[in-house]
Amino acid sequence: MAFGLTLLVASMFFHGGKDTDHGHDTAAVIGWAPVTSIRFWVFFFTFGGGAGYALVRLEGETVAAIGAVGIGWVSGAMAVTIIRALTKRSVSSAVDAKQLVGTTGTLLLPVGPGKPGKVRIALGDRAEDYVANVVDDGGDLPSGSSVLIVAEGDLGSLLVTKHEM
Repeated sequence: MAFGLTLLVASMFFHGGKDTDHGHDTAAVIGWAPVTSIRFWVFFFTFGGGAGYALVRLEGETVAAIGAVGIGWVSGAMAVTIIRALTKRSVSSAVDAKQLVGTTGTLLLPVGPGKPGKVRIALGDRAEDYVANVVDDGGDLPSGSSVLIVAEGDLGSLLVTKHEM
């Protein structure tokens, strides 16, 4: 149980709550044995250890060992299955640069022909910064200028022009 709790605390601080199988669906290949997931082992040792500790006090060592392994295995497998199901259904809040066409932003760094800058775009309760390039016929625009996003540029950058308010 102590080992499981140590793994649980360490996984929260060092893995950011992410599983270490990097998106591979190992459980589908192995089926009933998701043993490549750190999350499985955290739950296995934590709940199996806790059940084993409680069962040793109530029953004999054989019953405690069988119960601990069974409870640890079920809790670990359930944790991995539930987390994988939730991550498959999660919605990303990432915004594609194409979706920003027609919005306005504020230049953080000046931009000019052949001189990329940086634009900040307010997206609800947060802001995103993008590399900005001025359209071909646009002139230099200083920091703080309000700009209109007119297209997506190379490598996810944005093409901007002066925004007339």
